[in-house]
Amino acid sequence: MIMSGLNYKMASTEHLLKKLLHKNMVNSLIHVGGHKGEEIEFYSSYDLSKVIYFEPIKAFYQEIYNQIDSKRLNNFQVFNLALGSENKKEEIYVADGNSSGSSSLLEPRPSDISFSQKELIEIRTYDSMDIMNIDLAVLDTQGYELEVLKGMNEKLSQFKYLIVEFSVFEGYLKQVVFTELEAYLSRHSFTRIKTIRKLNHKKYNDSNYGDAIYINNEDISNLKKVIYNMKNKFIDSRLFIRLLIISDFSFHIKKLKEFIKKLIRKN
Repeated sequence: MIMSGLNYKMASTEHLLKKLLHKNMVNSLIHVGGHKGEEIEFYSSYDLSKVIYFEPIKAFYQEIYNQIDSKRLNNFQVFNLALGSENKKEEIYVADGNSSGSSSLLEPRPSDISFSQKELIEIRTYDSMDIMNIDLAVLDTQGYELEVLKGMNEKLSQFKYLIVEFSVFEGYLKQVVFTELEAYLSRHSFTRIKTIRKLNHKKYNDSNYGDAIYINNEDISNLKKVIYNMKNKFIDSRLFIRLLIISDFSFHIKKLKEFIKKLIRKN
C-alpha cells in the first residue's frame, strides 16, 4: 500500500500470524506479494510443513530465493510470478528505493513515492497451479487482492484462514477498497475475526488501512459468526474511527510539538 510503512507491515502481519501459529491453527501457507522475504525468519521459527512465496519482480524474487537457499529451508518455495484473475503478462509499476514494497500492478495515484521503472511480469491464477492442502493465504499485493481472490475460484474454499491487506481509499487507480473486499469474502463464506487498522493522518484525514484475518465459515459456529459480524459493524463505524483518532496520543503529541516549534520560530 502506497502510504503504509514497511516496519508497520511486518509488525501487523506477524501480530496476526502469531495468533494463529501459537495455537497450531496453521501448518502451511502461501504469501502472495513476497517483496524481499522480510517474514522468512519469522515463518522459519515455526514448524510449518510448507511455505510458498509468490513474487513477480525478478530482483526481489532472487532475494527471496537466496535467503531460502542459504538457510537451507527445504519446506520453503518461491515462484517468480504474480497471482491474479487470469493467466497473462503485464507490466508492474516498480516503486523506487525504500518504498519498493509499494510496487503494484495498478497505476499509482500521485504521492511522495516515485515509480520510475516498469517490469514485464507473468501473472497466473492460483487455481491453475498444482498446489493443494494449504491452510492460510497471506495477501499483500498493493490493491490487487480482489484479483488474486478471483483467480482462486473453487480453491478459495480450501483455505482455513486468509490474512488480507485492505484500504478504505484508492492509493492506486481501480484499487479494491475495503467494503468491496469485505463483500466478496462474505459472499464466499469467509468471516472477519480480527482487524488491525493504521490511521493515515498525512493526506487522507481519517482514512485508514491495515490487515484483517478471515476464517472459513466451515470452521466457525453460526453463533460466533453472528457475534463477529456485530463486532465488525461497530469497529467499521465512523464513530469507532473517530475514537481511534482521538486516542492516537502519539500523533497528537507530534502535532503539538510541531505547533510549539512554529511558535518558537516566530518569536
